[in-house]
Amino acid sequence: MRSATALLCVAVCAGFAAAPARAGLSDWNISPLNLELGDGWTAALGGDANLTGYTAHQQGGVDRDGATASVFFDPRVEKLFDNGWRVGMKATLNAYHDTLSGDNYGNDFFQKAYLFVQTPYGRVELGQQDGAAYKMAMTGPLVASEAAIDDANIGFFRDPTTGGAMNGLFNVRTGVFATYNAAKISYYSPRLFGIQIGASYTPHLAKDVIPFVSPGPHVADRQDNFFEGAVNYTGNFGRTSLGAYAGFAAGHNARRTAGHGDVFDWAMGGEVDYDFGDATLAVGGAYHESNGYTFDPGNAFNRGTTHAVHASTQLTAGAWLFGLEYSQGVADAVAAMPKLEITGTEASIGYVINSNLQLTGGWQHQRFTRSTGVFYNGRPEASMDAGFLYLRFHI
Repeated sequence: MRSATALLCVAVCAGFAAAPARAGLSDWNISPLNLELGDGWTAALGGDANLTGYTAHQQGGVDRDGATASVFFDPRVEKLFDNGWRVGMKATLNAYHDTLSGDNYGNDFFQKAYLFVQTPYGRVELGQQDGAAYKMAMTGPLVASEAAIDDANIGFFRDPTTGGAMNGLFNVRTGVFATYNAAKISYYSPRLFGIQIGASYTPHLAKDVIPFVSPGPHVADRQDNFFEGAVNYTGNFGRTSLGAYAGFAAGHNARRTAGHGDVFDWAMGGEVDYDFGDATLAVGGAYHESNGYTFDPGNAFNRGTTHAVHASTQLTAGAWLFGLEYSQGVADAVAAMPKLEITGTEASIGYVINSNLQLTGGWQHQRFTRSTGVFYNGRPEASMDAGFLYLRFHI
Protein backbone atom coordinates (compact mmCIF):
# COMPACT_ATOMS: atom_id res chain seq x y z
CA MET A 1 0.00 0.00 0.00
CA ARG A 2 2.81 2.43 0.86
CA SER A 3 4.51 1.70 -2.45
CA ALA A 4 1.27 2.24 -4.37
CA THR A 5 0.67 5.50 -2.50
CA ALA A 6 4.13 6.82 -3.25
CA LEU A 7 3.93 5.83 -6.91
CA LEU A 8 0.53 7.51 -7.31
CA CYS A 9 1.70 10.83 -5.90
CA VAL A 10 4.98 10.75 -7.77
CA ALA A 11 3.00 10.16 -10.96
CA VAL A 12 0.65 13.06 -10.19
CA CYS A 13 3.52 15.45 -9.44
CA ALA A 14 5.45 14.29 -12.48
CA GLY A 15 2.42 14.71 -14.71
CA PHE A 16 1.81 18.26 -13.52
CA ALA A 17 5.48 19.17 -13.90
CA ALA A 18 6.18 17.39 -17.20
CA ALA A 19 5.85 20.47 -19.40
CA PRO A 20 8.47 22.60 -17.63
CA ALA A 21 10.71 19.71 -16.60
CA ARG A 22 13.58 20.88 -18.83
CA ALA A 23 13.84 24.20 -17.01
CA GLY A 24 15.33 24.73 -13.57
CA LEU A 25 12.93 23.97 -10.71
CA SER A 26 12.71 27.63 -9.71
CA ASP A 27 12.33 28.93 -13.28
CA TRP A 28 8.73 27.91 -13.93
CA ASN A 29 5.25 27.99 -12.50
CA ILE A 30 1.91 26.53 -13.51
CA SER A 31 -1.33 28.49 -13.30
CA PRO A 32 -4.76 26.90 -12.93
CA LEU A 33 -6.33 25.63 -16.15
CA ASN A 34 -8.73 28.34 -17.41
CA LEU A 35 -11.58 28.03 -19.89
CA GLU A 36 -13.94 30.59 -21.43
CA LEU A 37 -17.52 29.31 -21.27
CA GLY A 38 -19.21 32.21 -23.06
CA ASP A 39 -21.41 35.10 -21.94
CA GLY A 40 -18.68 36.22 -19.52
CA TRP A 41 -18.51 32.92 -17.61
CA THR A 42 -15.11 31.33 -16.96
CA ALA A 43 -14.01 28.04 -15.44
CA ALA A 44 -10.75 27.18 -13.68
CA LEU A 45 -9.21 24.04 -12.25
CA GLY A 46 -6.46 23.97 -9.63
CA GLY A 47 -5.44 21.50 -6.99
CA ASP A 48 -2.92 20.04 -4.57
CA ALA A 49 -0.80 16.89 -4.50
CA ASN A 50 0.85 16.06 -1.17
CA LEU A 51 3.52 13.40 -0.70
CA THR A 52 5.29 12.72 2.60
CA GLY A 53 7.97 10.22 3.49
CA TYR A 54 8.40 9.55 7.21
CA THR A 55 10.16 7.41 9.77
CA ALA A 56 8.24 7.00 13.03
CA HIS A 57 8.97 5.48 16.42
CA GLN A 58 6.13 4.84 18.88
CA GLN A 59 6.44 3.74 22.50
CA GLY A 60 5.66 0.06 22.72
CA GLY A 61 8.03 -1.06 20.01
CA VAL A 62 5.98 0.22 17.09
CA ASP A 63 8.39 1.52 14.46
CA ARG A 64 7.37 2.32 10.91
CA ASP A 65 8.92 3.84 7.79
CA GLY A 66 6.61 4.74 4.98
CA ALA A 67 4.91 7.27 2.75
CA THR A 68 1.53 8.97 2.88
CA ALA A 69 -0.23 11.02 0.24
CA SER A 70 -3.34 12.91 -0.83
CA VAL A 71 -4.64 14.61 -3.99
CA PHE A 72 -7.26 17.37 -4.14
CA PHE A 73 -8.84 19.26 -7.06
CA ASP A 74 -10.37 22.75 -6.84
CA PRO A 75 -12.79 23.52 -9.71
CA ARG A 76 -14.35 26.99 -9.99
CA VAL A 77 -16.94 28.61 -12.27
CA GLU A 78 -17.62 32.35 -12.05
CA LYS A 79 -18.70 35.51 -13.83
CA LEU A 80 -17.60 39.11 -13.28
CA PHE A 81 -20.40 41.60 -14.00
CA ASP A 82 -19.99 45.18 -15.18
CA ASN A 83 -21.01 46.55 -11.79
CA GLY A 84 -18.10 44.73 -10.13
CA TRP A 85 -20.17 41.90 -8.67
CA ARG A 86 -18.66 38.42 -8.98
CA VAL A 87 -20.92 35.35 -8.89
CA GLY A 88 -19.83 31.75 -9.03
CA MET A 89 -19.44 28.30 -7.56
CA LYS A 90 -16.39 26.62 -6.00
CA ALA A 91 -15.67 23.08 -4.89
CA THR A 92 -12.88 21.00 -3.39
CA LEU A 93 -12.75 17.34 -4.39
CA ASN A 94 -10.86 14.77 -2.34
CA ALA A 95 -9.59 12.65 -5.22
CA TYR A 96 -7.24 10.43 -3.22
CA HIS A 97 -6.07 9.89 0.35
CA ASP A 98 -4.75 7.09 2.51
CA THR A 99 -5.16 6.33 6.22
CA LEU A 100 -2.66 8.93 7.42
CA SER A 101 -3.46 11.68 4.90
CA GLY A 102 -6.80 13.18 4.03
CA ASP A 103 -8.80 16.05 5.45
CA ASN A 104 -10.76 17.07 8.52
CA TYR A 105 -14.12 16.77 6.76
CA GLY A 106 -14.64 13.00 6.99
CA ASN A 107 -12.68 12.29 3.80
CA ASP A 108 -15.75 12.73 1.60
CA PHE A 109 -15.14 13.10 -2.13
CA PHE A 110 -17.03 16.42 -2.09
CA GLN A 111 -15.07 18.22 0.60
CA LYS A 112 -16.62 21.59 -0.27
CA ALA A 113 -19.23 22.76 -2.78
CA TYR A 114 -20.77 26.21 -2.47
CA LEU A 115 -22.12 29.25 -4.29
CA PHE A 116 -20.75 32.73 -3.68
CA VAL A 117 -21.57 36.35 -4.46
CA GLN A 118 -18.80 38.94 -4.02
CA THR A 119 -19.95 42.57 -3.94
CA PRO A 120 -18.55 45.91 -2.72
CA TYR A 121 -20.84 45.43 0.30
CA GLY A 122 -19.43 42.07 1.33
CA ARG A 123 -19.39 38.41 0.37
CA VAL A 124 -22.15 35.81 0.73
CA GLU A 125 -21.49 32.05 0.58
CA LEU A 126 -24.15 29.35 0.43
CA GLY A 127 -23.42 25.65 0.62
CA GLN A 128 -20.97 23.09 1.93
CA GLN A 129 -18.20 25.33 3.22
CA ASP A 130 -16.26 26.31 6.36
CA GLY A 131 -18.02 28.55 8.84
CA ALA A 132 -16.95 32.11 9.58
CA ALA A 133 -15.32 31.25 12.92
CA TYR A 134 -12.99 28.75 11.22
CA LYS A 135 -12.39 30.54 7.95
CA MET A 136 -11.30 33.77 9.69
CA ALA A 137 -9.12 32.10 12.34
CA MET A 138 -5.56 33.21 13.10
CA THR A 139 -3.72 30.55 15.09
CA GLY A 140 -0.03 31.28 14.46
CA PRO A 141 2.43 30.91 11.57
CA LEU A 142 3.13 27.44 10.12
CA VAL A 143 5.85 26.32 7.72
CA ALA A 144 3.58 23.61 6.29
CA SER A 145 0.01 23.62 7.63
CA GLU A 146 -0.86 20.14 6.35
CA ALA A 147 1.98 18.51 8.32
CA ALA A 148 1.58 20.71 11.42
CA ILE A 149 0.52 19.43 14.84
CA ASP A 150 -2.31 21.98 15.17
CA ASP A 151 -5.31 21.01 13.02
CA ALA A 152 -3.23 18.39 11.21
CA ASN A 153 -4.28 16.84 7.91
CA ILE A 154 -1.24 14.53 7.81
CA GLY A 155 -0.35 12.12 10.61
CA PHE A 156 2.72 9.95 11.09
CA PHE A 157 1.49 7.74 13.94
CA ARG A 158 -0.90 4.79 13.70
CA ASP A 159 -3.04 3.14 16.37
CA PRO A 160 -2.35 -0.59 15.91
CA THR A 161 -5.62 -1.52 17.63
CA THR A 162 -7.77 0.29 15.06
CA GLY A 163 -5.44 0.69 12.08
CA GLY A 164 -6.28 4.40 11.98
CA ALA A 165 -4.23 7.50 12.73
CA MET A 166 -3.54 8.27 16.39
CA ASN A 167 -4.95 11.79 16.08
CA GLY A 168 -8.31 10.21 15.29
CA LEU A 169 -8.70 9.99 19.08
CA PHE A 170 -8.47 13.77 19.44
CA ASN A 171 -7.44 16.08 16.62
CA VAL A 172 -6.20 19.13 18.50
CA ARG A 173 -7.05 22.42 16.77
CA THR A 174 -7.32 26.04 17.87
CA GLY A 175 -9.79 27.29 15.28
CA VAL A 176 -13.55 26.89 15.90
CA PHE A 177 -14.60 23.93 13.75
CA ALA A 178 -17.98 23.00 15.25
CA THR A 179 -19.89 23.19 11.94
CA TYR A 180 -17.01 21.87 9.77
CA ASN A 181 -18.29 21.70 6.14
CA ALA A 182 -21.98 21.30 6.92
CA ALA A 183 -24.27 23.27 4.56
CA LYS A 184 -24.63 26.86 5.73
CA ILE A 185 -25.05 30.48 4.70
CA SER A 186 -22.30 32.96 5.56
CA TYR A 187 -21.69 36.67 5.22
CA TYR A 188 -18.32 38.48 5.32
CA SER A 189 -18.17 42.25 5.56
CA PRO A 190 -15.69 44.41 3.63
CA ARG A 191 -12.54 45.08 5.65
CA LEU A 192 -12.77 48.60 7.13
CA PHE A 193 -9.97 50.14 9.19
CA GLY A 194 -8.41 46.66 9.28
CA ILE A 195 -11.51 45.02 10.77
CA GLN A 196 -13.64 42.34 9.10
CA ILE A 197 -16.74 40.69 10.56
CA GLY A 198 -18.18 37.32 9.53
CA ALA A 199 -21.32 35.40 10.47
CA SER A 200 -22.72 31.98 9.55
CA TYR A 201 -25.96 30.09 10.09
CA THR A 202 -25.97 26.29 9.90
CA PRO A 203 -29.48 24.83 10.27
CA HIS A 204 -28.34 21.20 10.55
CA LEU A 205 -25.04 19.31 10.63
CA ALA A 206 -25.73 17.89 7.17
CA LYS A 207 -23.43 18.04 4.15
CA ASP A 208 -26.02 18.77 1.48
CA VAL A 209 -24.90 21.57 -0.81
CA ILE A 210 -28.04 23.60 -0.04
CA PRO A 211 -28.95 24.29 3.62
CA PHE A 212 -32.35 23.25 5.03
CA VAL A 213 -32.64 20.30 2.59
CA SER A 214 -31.78 17.60 5.13
CA PRO A 215 -31.94 17.56 8.95
CA GLY A 216 -28.88 15.34 9.09
CA PRO A 217 -28.60 12.04 10.98
CA HIS A 218 -31.31 11.38 13.55
CA VAL A 219 -29.01 10.57 16.47
CA ALA A 220 -29.01 11.36 20.16
CA ASP A 221 -27.67 14.82 21.11
CA ARG A 222 -27.85 16.09 17.56
CA GLN A 223 -26.98 19.79 17.46
CA ASP A 224 -29.04 22.10 15.19
CA ASN A 225 -29.43 25.82 14.50
CA PHE A 226 -25.81 26.89 14.79
CA PHE A 227 -25.11 30.61 14.96
CA GLU A 228 -21.50 31.46 14.32
CA GLY A 229 -19.61 34.72 14.37
CA ALA A 230 -16.06 35.99 14.04
CA VAL A 231 -14.06 39.19 13.85
CA ASN A 232 -10.45 39.67 12.84
CA TYR A 233 -8.09 42.57 12.49
CA THR A 234 -5.00 43.14 10.36
CA GLY A 235 -2.83 46.24 10.43
CA ASN A 236 0.63 47.48 9.48
CA PHE A 237 2.72 49.78 11.66
CA GLY A 238 6.01 50.44 9.94
CA ARG A 239 7.91 47.18 9.88
CA THR A 240 5.44 45.51 12.23
CA SER A 241 2.26 43.72 11.11
CA LEU A 242 -0.44 42.71 13.57
CA GLY A 243 -3.31 40.25 13.30
CA ALA A 244 -5.93 39.23 15.86
CA TYR A 245 -9.02 36.99 15.80
CA ALA A 246 -11.97 35.92 17.94
CA GLY A 247 -14.80 33.58 16.99
CA PHE A 248 -17.58 31.43 18.42
CA ALA A 249 -20.23 28.89 17.44
CA ALA A 250 -23.34 28.00 19.42
CA GLY A 251 -25.85 25.25 18.63
CA HIS A 252 -29.05 23.78 20.08
CA ASN A 253 -29.24 20.18 21.27
CA ALA A 254 -32.36 18.93 19.47
CA ARG A 255 -32.30 15.38 20.95
CA ARG A 256 -30.93 15.93 24.44
CA THR A 257 -29.94 13.03 26.72
CA ALA A 258 -28.96 13.11 30.42
CA GLY A 259 -25.90 15.20 31.19
CA HIS A 260 -25.72 16.73 27.70
CA GLY A 261 -26.50 20.29 26.64
CA ASP A 262 -26.26 22.90 23.92
CA VAL A 263 -22.81 23.24 22.40
CA PHE A 264 -20.78 26.42 22.82
CA ASP A 265 -17.39 26.69 21.15
CA TRP A 266 -15.08 29.72 21.10
CA ALA A 267 -11.49 30.67 20.27
CA MET A 268 -9.13 33.61 20.01
CA GLY A 269 -5.68 34.07 18.53
CA GLY A 270 -3.25 36.38 16.82
CA GLU A 271 0.11 36.95 15.17
CA VAL A 272 2.85 39.60 15.09
CA ASP A 273 5.29 39.87 12.17
CA TYR A 274 8.42 42.02 12.09
CA ASP A 275 10.29 42.75 8.85
CA PHE A 276 14.08 43.02 9.32
CA GLY A 277 14.58 43.81 5.65
CA ASP A 278 16.30 40.60 4.59
CA ALA A 279 14.18 38.37 6.87
CA THR A 280 10.80 38.34 8.61
CA LEU A 281 10.07 36.95 12.07
CA ALA A 282 6.51 35.90 12.91
CA VAL A 283 5.20 34.89 16.35
CA GLY A 284 1.64 33.85 17.14
CA GLY A 285 -0.72 31.55 18.94
CA ALA A 286 -4.31 30.77 19.87
CA TYR A 287 -6.63 29.37 22.55
CA HIS A 288 -9.74 27.25 21.88
CA GLU A 289 -12.39 25.99 24.32
CA SER A 290 -15.60 24.00 23.93
CA ASN A 291 -18.01 21.93 26.01
CA GLY A 292 -17.89 19.34 23.23
CA TYR A 293 -15.71 16.40 24.34
CA THR A 294 -12.58 16.42 22.13
CA PHE A 295 -14.28 19.32 20.27
CA ASP A 296 -17.06 16.99 19.05
CA PRO A 297 -20.34 19.02 18.88
CA GLY A 298 -22.32 15.77 19.16
CA ASN A 299 -20.80 15.16 22.60
CA ALA A 300 -21.53 18.50 24.33
CA PHE A 301 -21.89 18.17 28.10
CA ASN A 302 -23.28 20.43 30.83
CA ARG A 303 -19.99 20.14 32.73
CA GLY A 304 -16.40 19.67 31.69
CA THR A 305 -14.60 21.34 28.81
CA THR A 306 -12.07 20.62 26.11
CA HIS A 307 -9.43 23.24 25.50
CA ALA A 308 -6.34 23.65 23.36
CA VAL A 309 -3.43 26.08 23.20
CA HIS A 310 -1.06 26.67 20.31
CA ALA A 311 2.12 28.71 19.98
CA SER A 312 4.41 28.98 16.97
CA THR A 313 7.14 31.07 15.44
CA GLN A 314 8.56 31.27 11.93
CA LEU A 315 11.59 32.95 10.40
CA THR A 316 11.42 33.63 6.66
CA ALA A 317 14.68 34.40 4.86
CA GLY A 318 14.35 34.46 1.08
CA ALA A 319 13.02 31.08 -0.02
CA TRP A 320 13.83 29.47 3.35
CA LEU A 321 11.35 28.98 6.20
CA PHE A 322 12.33 27.96 9.74
CA GLY A 323 9.59 27.12 12.23
CA LEU A 324 8.90 25.91 15.77
CA GLU A 325 5.47 24.83 16.99
CA TYR A 326 3.91 23.77 20.32
CA SER A 327 0.41 22.45 20.89
CA GLN A 328 -1.53 21.02 23.83
CA GLY A 329 -5.10 19.74 24.01
CA VAL A 330 -6.94 18.60 27.14
CA ALA A 331 -10.39 16.99 27.22
CA ASP A 332 -11.88 16.74 30.73
CA ALA A 333 -13.20 13.38 31.90
CA VAL A 334 -16.99 13.25 31.47
CA ALA A 335 -19.51 10.43 31.82
CA ALA A 336 -17.59 7.19 31.10
CA MET A 337 -14.97 8.91 28.95
CA PRO A 338 -11.45 9.49 30.30
CA LYS A 339 -9.48 12.70 30.53
CA LEU A 340 -7.34 12.90 27.40
CA GLU A 341 -4.26 15.05 26.98
CA ILE A 342 -2.13 15.42 23.87
CA THR A 343 1.05 17.48 23.84
CA GLY A 344 3.07 18.03 20.69
CA THR A 345 6.15 19.88 19.47
CA GLU A 346 7.52 20.27 15.97
CA ALA A 347 10.58 21.80 14.35
CA SER A 348 10.61 22.24 10.58
CA ILE A 349 12.61 23.76 7.73
CA GLY A 350 10.94 24.58 4.44
CA TYR A 351 12.19 25.69 1.06
CA VAL A 352 9.91 27.39 -1.48
CA ILE A 353 11.16 26.02 -4.79
CA ASN A 354 8.71 28.08 -6.84
CA SER A 355 5.09 29.23 -6.65
CA ASN A 356 3.90 25.62 -7.09
CA LEU A 357 6.39 23.58 -5.07
CA GLN A 358 7.47 23.61 -1.44
CA LEU A 359 9.68 21.03 0.27
CA THR A 360 9.61 20.76 4.07
CA GLY A 361 11.62 18.57 6.42
CA GLY A 362 11.00 18.27 10.12
CA TRP A 363 10.80 16.39 13.38
CA GLN A 364 7.61 15.89 15.38
CA HIS A 365 7.01 14.64 18.92
CA GLN A 366 3.63 13.80 20.48
CA ARG A 367 2.64 12.42 23.87
CA PHE A 368 -0.81 10.99 24.59
CA THR A 369 -2.10 10.41 28.16
CA ARG A 370 -5.46 9.27 29.57
CA SER A 371 -6.88 9.14 33.09
CA THR A 372 -8.46 5.66 32.74
CA GLY A 373 -7.97 2.79 30.34
CA VAL A 374 -4.92 2.14 28.20
CA PHE A 375 -3.60 2.82 24.71
CA TYR A 376 -2.39 0.24 22.18
CA ASN A 377 0.78 -0.34 24.24
CA GLY A 378 -1.16 -1.43 27.34
CA ARG A 379 -0.28 1.75 29.22
CA PRO A 380 -2.16 5.01 30.02
CA GLU A 381 0.43 7.01 28.09
CA ALA A 382 2.13 6.75 24.71
CA SER A 383 5.04 8.79 23.44
CA MET A 384 6.08 8.97 19.78
CA ASP A 385 8.55 10.71 17.47
CA ALA A 386 8.80 11.07 13.70
CA GLY A 387 11.05 12.62 11.11
CA PHE A 388 9.43 13.60 7.82
CA LEU A 389 10.04 15.04 4.37
CA TYR A 390 6.95 16.69 2.87
CA LEU A 391 6.46 17.82 -0.71
CA ARG A 392 3.48 19.94 -1.67
CA PHE A 393 2.59 20.66 -5.28
CA HIS A 394 -0.07 23.39 -5.50
CA ILE A 395 -1.80 24.96 -8.49
